[in-house]
Amino acid sequence: DPNFEIDSFSDGAKKAFEFILKEYSNNNLNNLVKLVSKKMYVAFEGQIKEREKAGENLEITVISVKDPEIKSIKIEKKTTAIIKLSFNSEQVQIVKDKNGEIIDGDNNQILTIKEFWTFSKNLKSEDPNWILEEIEESS
Repeated sequence: DPNFEIDSFSDGAKKAFEFILKEYSNNNLNNLVKLVSKKMYVAFEGQIKEREKAGENLEITVISVKDPEIKSIKIEKKTTAIIKLSFNSEQVQIVKDKNGEIIDGDNNQILTIKEFWTFSKNLKSEDPNWILEEIEESS
């Protein structure tokens, strides 16, 4: 793609990272349909249903996100671009019960989280969006 620019892609991926985490923690799956793969959607849906069944709410506050680092780029079958990024972020994550009491996490604890997010894009598609395919925790 002659219009592809690494800086523009990285900036968009960083925005997608924050948006996806926000919508996921707010149980807003409808806002993620066009941004995540079917596999990711099903995983998010299952986790949200488990929380709802338990009467729990997840709150993720992203404090900061460093510019993502590209770990790999590949083209599959000459039609799909796949880019794996490393995200380093600082977040506050808490889980509250139905009464609003914190049952996991700490409002005053900032977690340093490193994850690998893999995005794909059909190079023949007019849709400018990249799709989140996978999230892996870094060891």
